Amino acid sequence: MEEFFLHLWDELDDVAGACRHVATSAACEMLAAAAPLIAAASGALLAGTATLLLSHRELLRVLT
Repeated sequence: MEEFFLHLWDELDDVAGACRHVATSAACEMLAAAAPLIAAASGALLAGTATLLLSHRELLRVLT
């Protein structure tokens, strides 16, 4: 009977390892695919902020 549980435990451990591997691989693939989008969004935010600050400075010069 003990041998049955040892085999069962071994199989469950193999399944858990396979699930862990699949989950890790999926997360890595999603992050790798999202990296260009994150970089583009960051660049757009930086450009928008710079434009807003520069145009605001010009607006203040016109008003004074």
